[in-house]
Amino acid sequence: MIALYISLGILVIAVSVWLFLIAPKSNKEMNKYKNVKYAHRGLHGEIDGEYAAENSMTAFARAVKCGFGIELDVRLSSDGEVIVFHDGTLDRVAGVSGKPEERTAEELAGLSLSGTSDGVPTLREVLALVDGQVPLLIEIKEDGSDHAVTEALPALLKDYKGDYIIESFNPLTLGVVKKLMPQVPRGFLADKLTKNPDYKKIKYRIVQSFVLNFIARPSFIAMQKNRISMMPLPVIRAIFHTPCLAWTITSAEEEKCAYKAGFDSVIFEQYIPEKN
Repeated sequence: MIALYISLGILVIAVSVWLFLIAPKSNKEMNKYKNVKYAHRGLHGEIDGEYAAENSMTAFARAVKCGFGIELDVRLSSDGEVIVFHDGTLDRVAGVSGKPEERTAEELAGLSLSGTSDGVPTLREVLALVDGQVPLLIEIKEDGSDHAVTEALPALLKDYKGDYIIESFNPLTLGVVKKLMPQVPRGFLADKLTKNPDYKKIKYRIVQSFVLNFIARPSFIAMQKNRISMMPLPVIRAIFHTPCLAWTITSAEEEKCAYKAGFDSVIFEQYIPEKN
C-alpha cells in the first residue's frame, strides 16, 4: 500500500510539473484578437483580374480595404531594417538568388515580387499604410538564439497606435518578446514538425511537445489546420481555454471545418471569407 501511495505521489508531481511547463498565459487582451480573420501574407493572389504578390503593399492595402486582419512575416535586411518577407531565400518570390538578409532594404525594395511592380516592403512602411485600421499578426522569422529581429521590434512598434499581436515557431523568440514587450499578446506557431525528414532532431521533438511554453507563456496557439488534436493541445485547450487560430485555411469549407473542430479563428488565403 505504501508503494502505491508513493507511486501516486510521484505521478501527481510529474503531472503537475508537466502542466506547469505547457501552461500558456491567461491574457484577456486576446479577446479582441481571437475572432479576427487574418489574411495570410496580406490579401494576395488574383482578385477581379488584378494580381497582388504575397507580403506586398498591394496585398496589405487590399486587406485593409476589405477589413481583414493581416498576417505578415518579418526579417532583417543587411542594413538592419525590419523587412516584410517570408522565405529564407529570394528565389521563389523575387526571382533572384540569395537571402533577404544579404541585401539592403533599398536593394530589396527594388526587386519585383512575383513579377509585379511591388518590391519588398519594410515593416515601417506597412505600419504607415495600415495605420491601425485592422489588427496585425506579426510572425517573427529567426532561428535558434539569434534574436536580432525581435530586438529590433520594440523601437519600431512603440509609437504604433494600432492593434497587433506577435507569433513565432521559436519558443526562445517568444521568450524574448515576453521580456521586451510583455504587454503584447504572443502566440506559439505549432505543427507536427517531425513529419518532415528535415526536423527529426530531438530539439524539434521538444519544441513540438509544448514543454517550452514555460519560457514563452504564449497567449494563443496558431496551429496547422489539421493538427488541433495533436497532444498536448487538447489538454491546453480543455484546462486553460487558450485561443487557437487555424492556418492556413484555403476555402469556405475548410473554414467551416476549422470552427467545427474548435478553432477560434482562421488565417486564410486563396478565397474571401465572410466577415464576422
